[in-house]
Amino acid sequence: MPDNTAFSNHTRDEKAFHCQHRKQHTIHQVEQIVSESDVMKQLMKALRKIAPTQTAVILRGEPGTGKEVIARAIHHFSQVADGSFVKLCCEHLNDEKLMNDLFGNHEQQGKTEGKLHIADGGTLFLTEIAHFSLQLQGKLLQYLEENAFEPIGAAQPEYSNIRIICASEKDLEALVLTQHFLPELYYRLHIGVLNLPPLRERKADIPGLVRYFFERYNQINHRKLTIDAAVLKPIFNCHWPDNVRDLENCLEHAALLSEDDTVQSLPCQQGRCIRQYLDEKISQANKIATAQSEKKIIVGPELTAPVAGDESALNTNSHSLLSSVELERSRLVMTLEKCGWVKAKAARQLGITTRQLSYALQKLNIAVKKY
Repeated sequence: MPDNTAFSNHTRDEKAFHCQHRKQHTIHQVEQIVSESDVMKQLMKALRKIAPTQTAVILRGEPGTGKEVIARAIHHFSQVADGSFVKLCCEHLNDEKLMNDLFGNHEQQGKTEGKLHIADGGTLFLTEIAHFSLQLQGKLLQYLEENAFEPIGAAQPEYSNIRIICASEKDLEALVLTQHFLPELYYRLHIGVLNLPPLRERKADIPGLVRYFFERYNQINHRKLTIDAAVLKPIFNCHWPDNVRDLENCLEHAALLSEDDTVQSLPCQQGRCIRQYLDEKISQANKIATAQSEKKIIVGPELTAPVAGDESALNTNSHSLLSSVELERSRLVMTLEKCGWVKAKAARQLGITTRQLSYALQKLNIAVKKY
């Protein structure tokens, strides 16, 4: 069986690099945060109150709600605004790499300094705290209490003065209940918590977000694009699963499809909505996987075994059986992703026991992610 370790590590490093080096037009100016809606006005009021303190902050919200934008705003209004804003993309790194990147490594030749050292006198933004192992959570909690950390291989601890901002789109309460998140760290971070609203709850901000997007797009691409007011109507009706990020992607797609300097239609109006296309494909795959699993695959002790008495299943060729197994594997992984890789929660959604799910994961060689 081929060793995919090097490939997966390369993929993780590549994702971390792209997370660390976001394209410039996605980094918003703090002064231009759109907050016409009541929920955003309340958020900005709370932000201005909490920013000048040294309290650690956790930002909770769905994907694409602008957690990095708000983190930069907190830094901008903080006591350490003259210091560096350092970002660590946690969700694409394994535990060993996270340990090295956060604390530094003094064992290896040409010692490397971690983000806790680099961000001294500034702000450190951790993008997905739920990805931390319990060991890393404990070390972060220790830093929050003592302002001290030990680089790997160091003879003595180092001290730094950093404003810590964490973000998460996971169900941290469920992770605490399943003992995947330290309750002590949960309590410590939630002293200062800001809940970011999804785009569907801040529709009054959509015209401002659209206007701001085209201002930046025109500046970067040397264009003079505008958007027809009538085009805004479908935007208000969309669910926007990825929130502001989805809106930006949609508008950029519309800008590329525009034949002149006025955007007169959206991709969805031309049957070119990438989000809709992907969602339909995923939904179709889920339906097929469910149908196949009900007929040929039993999630539990008899995983991938044909149902007794089903002669057609016994005559299934190896190609279709493999396809069924792949679809079942995809269904389990997607359910686990949705449940934050909490097996008990995923098992309930699948309508099976945790033991049956564990057996299925073993049979399909699915490695459970540890948060």
